[in-house]
Amino acid sequence: MSTVWPIVLISERAWGQIKRGSLWIFSNEFQTKMKAIIPGQWVEFYCRSEYVGFGYVNPHSLITGRICSREKVTDIKQMFTHLITQSLQRRKQFLGTGSFRAVFSECDSLPGLIVDVYEGSCCVALSTTAGMDQARSHWEAALLEVLEPEALVVRGDSSIRHLENIKNFKDVVKGKDIVKSEVDSLKNGQVREGDVLFAADFIDGQKSGFFLDQRENRQHLKKNSSGKTVLDLCSYSGGWGLSALKGGAEHVTFVDQSADALKLVQKGMELNGFDLNRATFITSDVFDYLEKTPVKGKFDIIVADPPAFVKSKKNLPQAVKAYIKLNALAIKRLKYGGVLYSCSCSFHLPEHEFLQVLTESLQKEGRVGTVIYQGGQAPDHPWILNRPESKYLKCLGLQVY
Repeated sequence: MSTVWPIVLISERAWGQIKRGSLWIFSNEFQTKMKAIIPGQWVEFYCRSEYVGFGYVNPHSLITGRICSREKVTDIKQMFTHLITQSLQRRKQFLGTGSFRAVFSECDSLPGLIVDVYEGSCCVALSTTAGMDQARSHWEAALLEVLEPEALVVRGDSSIRHLENIKNFKDVVKGKDIVKSEVDSLKNGQVREGDVLFAADFIDGQKSGFFLDQRENRQHLKKNSSGKTVLDLCSYSGGWGLSALKGGAEHVTFVDQSADALKLVQKGMELNGFDLNRATFITSDVFDYLEKTPVKGKFDIIVADPPAFVKSKKNLPQAVKAYIKLNALAIKRLKYGGVLYSCSCSFHLPEHEFLQVLTESLQKEGRVGTVIYQGGQAPDHPWILNRPESKYLKCLGLQVY
């Protein structure tokens, strides 16, 4: 028996944007009155009498509608199974290799759902919208069927959920029973990246527990860190710094405002058998550290990989000033000929503006930077050409004189 979905009418302007590749419908692009619509309701979108697609709506969000399929959908669980299977086919090169992103929201036609696979046994799914919360039982069943994980952690604790006006939650799914020892193991997980091991908390850690999108960028650092002194700013669990140590770095200074994050770094040191004397751990806001800590010696390599400063377009000017300040302060502590790896994960800050940020940072310190590396998000985090917001991560390696 086919499911009959509510019908929602959208404007011709929105229909035109969808034809050009958009999956979003904004609050001012609806012709149906949305007050009576339940947040997270799955619907069919129409423009006049023409079918547009299938997805969900949330009247509380500026992005009020999101499309998952341009085809008619009668079985929502079957749709999720198809789309998740399709996303894995795009990532054949990563299957069986350890950890990778299996589902990447809009880029896999599943806006609001992110799924990371760790060591082939644990899946962490992030739900960021009301629609994905409402359909949780369907995509959860599809994930268990397609991926067959030993454990599935489902998290709805992203900071962007407040834009949807939805409550946070966390849950652990593994067959019928979850015992405390298994939950503890998920809080004390491991991630392998090549020959480097990282400690990860899949239940309470940032995002899904680890940042897989910087994989290739960290490999470049690793290949060029032998004998170097490294400063890892906003280190979290030490993705950059531990890679540098594995590459033969002499010493790494890890700076993060979270003491819990630095505990993960220390666990990572132990997992890799690194001598703790090769590292210094500093719990501090990075701006306070760079501005107030006496300079005892400059670094060969500095990594500036902060969280997203740009949360929305309206605070872009303020965020640009913060990026310039951070990079300029980092350059002050860099040796002549040293390398700065600077990153931004803010999709509101396009690449050309990020390059301008670094140019202004160099000019502020009277230095010159030669680009020796330019990277972005790992290939298991695909981006879509006509959806520029999907290309969010920028990484530049600058040799500074």
